[in-house]
Amino acid sequence: MRSLFSIVRSHPKVAVAATALGPVAVFVYFWVYGRGAWSPKEALTETLPGDDLLLPDDRFMRLQEEVIIDAPIETVWPVVAQLGQRKGGFYALAWLERLCTFHIYNTFDAVDEWQEINPGDFLFYHQSGIGSQIAQVEPGRYFTSLSDTRRPPTAQGGMALKPPFGLTSFAWTWNFVLQELPDGRTRFVNRCDATWEPFTQLMPKWLTIIVLGSPSVFMVRSMLEKVKQVAEGRQPASRLDLVVRALGVWSDQARPRPLA
Repeated sequence: MRSLFSIVRSHPKVAVAATALGPVAVFVYFWVYGRGAWSPKEALTETLPGDDLLLPDDRFMRLQEEVIIDAPIETVWPVVAQLGQRKGGFYALAWLERLCTFHIYNTFDAVDEWQEINPGDFLFYHQSGIGSQIAQVEPGRYFTSLSDTRRPPTAQGGMALKPPFGLTSFAWTWNFVLQELPDGRTRFVNRCDATWEPFTQLMPKWLTIIVLGSPSVFMVRSMLEKVKQVAEGRQPASRLDLVVRALGVWSDQARPRPLA
């Protein structure tokens, strides 16, 4: 049987094509998966909290994903309230986030100290300080956040991200909205509006879509699905957690605590 190395040497063009197709396949998968949670077109124009956070003349792109949760809004809110890198994580693929240097560990149990959200707080995404500042809060209903290099955050340790795509400014909102539905269900909407300058140039636009949009559309859907699972009581304990508990190392009273 021929070795892989000999096959590559015999067919270098095939090897190059296969190498190039790998990232393309990942890109396509991210968007195909993420589209499964996209809001219907008519929902993109509904007025939601946080729509006024960008400047009035800003042109923007909108990403909106949502999920219907078979649990009442008062059950869903505690799950959503503790989102954040310094709190309960983002309930997505924490191993992938850590692979990309994000120091995130998901906590699916409700932690009392993580339930309070106030305007001016900072929603950390990464330990470097990247994130968005909380702008508006209605407990049990929604909270909104903004990152804008034109209006840097005031929270200690927080920073507004400007991607290295030849941009002069970059801003986005990330808003988390719960809406009560009949029969004790909840609609959980994630709306993100992004703007940058120069907005009309194609290269910065497509770099933003590919480099930032691709992982975002994938991870947001993963987060929505996990929030749904946790709120509906269908989130099993991790196998590692079960083993540690069985060994008696982990106590039920030893709950995570916020960073000082």
